[in-house]
Amino acid sequence: MPNRKLPFWRVALYSSASAGLNILAITISTWLLYFYSPPPDSGRPTYLPAVTMGVLLLVATFWDALIDPFIGHYSDTRRSRWGRRRPFLIFASPFILLGAILLWTPPSQTNYALNAAYFIVVILVYHTSYSLVGIPYDASMPEMAPETHARLGLSYWKGFFGIIGVLIGSLVAAPLFESIGAVAMGAVVGGVGVVTIYITLFGLRETDRPLGETMPALDGLKATFQNRQFLILFFSTLAVHVAYQMVLANFPYFVTLVLRQTEGHVAVYQGILIVFIALTGPVWTWLNRKHSQRTLLNASMLLLGIVFSFGFFIGAIDPSTITIQAYIFVALAGAALGGYLILIYAMMGNMVDYDELLTKRRREAIYYGTFSFAIGLGTSVGTLILPLLLENFGYTQANPLGVRLAFPVMAVFIFVGYLVFQRYRIGDTTEETCINLGMIGTPGEKHQESS
Repeated sequence: MPNRKLPFWRVALYSSASAGLNILAITISTWLLYFYSPPPDSGRPTYLPAVTMGVLLLVATFWDALIDPFIGHYSDTRRSRWGRRRPFLIFASPFILLGAILLWTPPSQTNYALNAAYFIVVILVYHTSYSLVGIPYDASMPEMAPETHARLGLSYWKGFFGIIGVLIGSLVAAPLFESIGAVAMGAVVGGVGVVTIYITLFGLRETDRPLGETMPALDGLKATFQNRQFLILFFSTLAVHVAYQMVLANFPYFVTLVLRQTEGHVAVYQGILIVFIALTGPVWTWLNRKHSQRTLLNASMLLLGIVFSFGFFIGAIDPSTITIQAYIFVALAGAALGGYLILIYAMMGNMVDYDELLTKRRREAIYYGTFSFAIGLGTSVGTLILPLLLENFGYTQANPLGVRLAFPVMAVFIFVGYLVFQRYRIGDTTEETCINLGMIGTPGEKHQESS
């Protein structure tokens, strides 16, 4: 693919799906557990116990994680007159809308077994269709921007549109949930999501580079998991996303039980989080001119772990300033996440370039799919840990200890991700990677890491 600068109109069209997918993601992550397992003193019906929901969400996200590498493989190897990625976006999107509506329609207020069976079917449909869109879409980014700094710029704009989506989802979902109900909320965010996915098709540009000979699916997965540098990124990402899922799902409980504000106020705090992700994104991009992406990702994880460590103490020392403390907390968390989320996706493009050195193949989607596998596993663990904390330590206004304990647990997972990442050596360029890893040969030749 020629290394030419992308016009902004194409960048904007391409990035629009990021907004829609993130509107869906933030809405589902924030409200699903709360909808089915509200606080006992909230007056809302309990459709499923919190721990049961945790187990079902664990199964659903594990399923999502399991299928993502295979979706990536089939996206990489698909041949059609529409390209490798477009068919997935076109045909899977309507099922996202269907799932986004049906998730909020449990059949009974008393029969937990029936609700559980219904929920697992609908959530699997939703997760499968979301992955069928999201994996090919993410994998198209290295094709859109082959050069590493252009890739970081595209990652910024893709992330920026995603942040706008998260902000819209945060500000709109809470009032919709509180005023017109969860079903209408699901229909609105699902409809917006599908429209943005179809808009992206007008900006998508697929590669004209040689793809190399295709691998069978299991051989491709084996080659991916034999990549030691990817395994480092895989397990680090898994740990960080345990914490990320926990903070999203904990927001409604934190706002209503610790801060003692209404469900509608959840939008305010999520809005502050997202605004600071957006505002600090250009700062992290600017810092990449002076520092490597690896250095900056380390810094973002350290900052995020430190911030989460203090979440337990919000309002415990000086209750009169609890709102100000909460504002500062979510702002600092947003600043750290702004760096992490932009950098990690750009670095996955560098990983694909490194794999091409090793295998002589362009396998973008299987890497993004396996990377999504790590995110899904982290989400699964976070989805299970939070309900266990709530059930065992309390999630009422009289005793919100489970809600508070979630924050130091998040910090532990962030620091684990940081420690795992210390052995990562992929550089911002192919040449830098070869030097860091002591690889034999020059770019363009068959490579191996020196022992």
